[in-house]
Amino acid sequence: MEKMMPLYSRTTVLLPVLLLAAIVLPATGAESLREQWLQCSQFSDDSKRLACFDQITGNLHVRAEQKFGREQEQAIKEAPESITATITSAKEGAFGKYIFTLDNGQVWQQVESSERAIWRGGERVAVERGAFGSFIMHKVTGVRSLRVKRIQ
Repeated sequence: MEKMMPLYSRTTVLLPVLLLAAIVLPATGAESLREQWLQCSQFSDDSKRLACFDQITGNLHVRAEQKFGREQEQAIKEAPESITATITSAKEGAFGKYIFTLDNGQVWQQVESSERAIWRGGERVAVERGAFGSFIMHKVTGVRSLRVKRIQ
């Protein structure tokens, strides 16, 4: 006769799997995973139920390996194309490159030192995505722009 696993042991085993799934799977795949769990829980035979859950965890491992090294792609897809904020401080840093602190807490640094930043605190700016992962800051009411990188 097979020994039944106590309920708390099943919970102990399944909790890490559920947490891993929440981290690894994108939002669109979460619903299908939920459906898979519900289907597995319907098996009254312990071995079938366990095999079903093992199948799901194997799929999680495969999905995690497939995303390895490309985790940032999801973050980039979810990020906006631009932000608008107010400069709270603008300080000249090394090599004449300005450091801008924005009212949203972000800190951006001028990348090119060839152009002198003329922006000061209180000015409204937009930061937009540029080519090849770069960012461009410009006044909301102006046309001058600076290439910047986020440092905090």
